[in-house]
Amino acid sequence: MNNKKDIFNAISSGKIDRVKKYLESGLNVNEGDEKGYTLLHWAAQEGYIQLAELLVEKGADISKRDKDGFFPLEIACTNGQLGIVQLLIDNGCDLSLDRCNYTPLHAAAATGGYKIAELLIEKGLDVNKHDYGGYTPIHWATQERHLDLIKLLFKAGGDLERKDENGATPLYIAASEGYIEIVEYLISHDIQIDPMDDYCCTPLTIASCYNHLDVIRLLLENKANIESLDDEGKTPLYHAVALGNMEVVKLLINNGANINVEDMEGKNIRDVIPRKNRHKILSLLSSR
Repeated sequence: MNNKKDIFNAISSGKIDRVKKYLESGLNVNEGDEKGYTLLHWAAQEGYIQLAELLVEKGADISKRDKDGFFPLEIACTNGQLGIVQLLIDNGCDLSLDRCNYTPLHAAAATGGYKIAELLIEKGLDVNKHDYGGYTPIHWATQERHLDLIKLLFKAGGDLERKDENGATPLYIAASEGYIEIVEYLISHDIQIDPMDDYCCTPLTIASCYNHLDVIRLLLENKANIESLDDEGKTPLYHAVALGNMEVVKLLINNGANINVEDMEGKNIRDVIPRKNRHKILSLLSSR
């Protein structure tokens, strides 16, 4: 790209007049930098609507990808640029474009772009499409803690119980992250409380591993199976003991967890107590 430094200085600061001069002097509106990023990619990223309008008017390819497969609509969605999204749609952007099945709606859900997601749903994007890792938009909204997006997607027909490529449901993800308000919302919709991932771990198991006490309490209140076994025969209590999560151990035992369970190798929880917590946990177990 000719005068590359000057050109990108102009576009990064939104200086339309300078960009106009470059275009009038023969700059190819679709030419990209070393990564294939065009002027429209930059305008979409930064939210320069007037500049984007100029580029589209001059014939910019609104569906052009950079070398990593990113296209202007996805970039605008990722960066929360509603005005750019609307501009691209109004100018006939191909809404079926994706990057390894990651759609603009996935991007909006992941970044909390509520208004953008509303618009894309209105335009018919699939609320249940799986991306390269098996994530639906609801998975992404859950992972990034956007409860308002989860509600929007569910209202539009999103499935609250879809599994990703590892068997994780939105509830499993929320439990693993300790997102209590999302866990509460999800279980209020009569979903399975003990969905297992590909390793037979349940939301209660993963919450016990990561020491999320509030989530554990809520799951137990909603009849989560305290004795669920993963693919190695380990219960939530077994994991909590092995990781030295003292408060979780107390909570599970107080809710009736079996302290004599053995895994598939014949080890019981006393065999896996970490040295630093050994005395405290043994005292707790012996009192039962």
